[in-house]
Amino acid sequence: MTSRRTQIADALKSSLSAVTGIVTVSYSDIRLLASDFKDYELPAVQIIDMAEDNVHEMGRGLKSWNISLEIVIGPKETYVPSQSDLWDLLETIESTIFKNPKLSLQYVTQMTLLGTTTDLHILKPLFTARMDLQVSYYQTLVQPC
Repeated sequence: MTSRRTQIADALKSSLSAVTGIVTVSYSDIRLLASDFKDYELPAVQIIDMAEDNVHEMGRGLKSWNISLEIVIGPKETYVPSQSDLWDLLETIESTIFKNPKLSLQYVTQMTLLGTTTDLHILKPLFTARMDLQVSYYQTLVQPC
């Protein structure tokens, strides 16, 4: 059986893959450095597991899974991205994934945007941003007798 987190990550990956221009979306091959991406892999989004908590509710758990989306854009051929391009991409990603905040998964109760941050041009010509999300969902912990 596929875990709930894998199903949620797959649903997010599917939504993100629909964003025009995004080339790479991954949660299983996380790059530690933005410079680890090849030019042809950009723009890229990584789905990173940050933490999860659980509130026990009579045989089931209400879980809140914190996820960071790391967005990396960089130059391609004659195109050199700007900070504005990164902000535009963040807005496009946000509007795309929040069109379906339950990710078409019956057990997901909500998805919340916790915040966004962008780089300060430290990695120029690459630009990076992070979008922090929380996905709340139910999971059965104890089977009824």
